[in-house]
Amino acid sequence: MADDPTLSPPQDAPHPGPERLDRLRRVAPAVQHDINNAMMVLAANLDLLARSVGDAEGAPRRQLDRAVQASRRLEETMRGFLDCARRAAEEPAKVSPATVLRQVLPLLRVALGARLKVEATMPERLVEVRMDRAALELALLALAQDAAARMPQGSRLLVEVREAAAEVELALTLPQGAGEAALILLRGCCTRLEVLPDGCVLAWRKEG
Repeated sequence: MADDPTLSPPQDAPHPGPERLDRLRRVAPAVQHDINNAMMVLAANLDLLARSVGDAEGAPRRQLDRAVQASRRLEETMRGFLDCARRAAEEPAKVSPATVLRQVLPLLRVALGARLKVEATMPERLVEVRMDRAALELALLALAQDAAARMPQGSRLLVEVREAAAEVELALTLPQGAGEAALILLRGCCTRLEVLPDGCVLAWRKEG
């Protein structure tokens, strides 16, 4: 039925390679901006730490913690972007959706910008399913980029990976739901897509 919210990926879905590269190029300036901000925080706090030697007990530790947090954020952002940018479009292979989400999450935060947030819930370990990882990365990035232009300030993109009886699901919840352009890509990287008023649920069949 045309109005059935459960949609299967089209057999003639276009290969994600060219658009994937274009999406990565579009987000590159935002990634660079995020890296520069993190570097400024790191340098400023290290400088303050050097000056605070001999101050009241506890201050150097707090400043060091800030520097460490900034360096970790920088590392995660760079790793997320470079990992996604360098991965060639590939044939479907077995991987956990949680693994993909963990690696692409810093990139989604950059794409959404400082005025929006993303919150992710996922199990530590989850069964692997067969998927096109490059297509999922592209679809999630497209969702974040499209949502950034439509979501009110302070809104949150909620992402949850969960395990059902016969499937592994990735639930995406955001104000006003997912845009049509993102849905087209999401539809092509899973075995089942359920469109909801406030987002969608992607599902992959478990293999015996």
